[in-house]
Amino acid sequence: MIGISASGNSPNVLRAIEYANRHGAVTVGLVGKGGGELAKIAQLSIVVKSDSYEEVEDIHMIIIHMLKVALIKKFSE
Repeated sequence: MIGISASGNSPNVLRAIEYANRHGAVTVGLVGKGGGELAKIAQLSIVVKSDSYEEVEDIHMIIIHMLKVALIKKFSE
């Protein structure tokens, strides 16, 4: 499960990641700023080192796009 939060402190995202952790899912946090609580509880965290919500969200979109391209390539082989 991938949780996305520019601040790393979005309550609904934190609850979803906590639920996924309890039920054996692999959890990834895409966060900005200092990472917040999400960076602490996700099994893997990617922290965009910026205090600008716009920059963080732009980088998150790029990461998601790269992941999508990699998955399409992997599963179309």
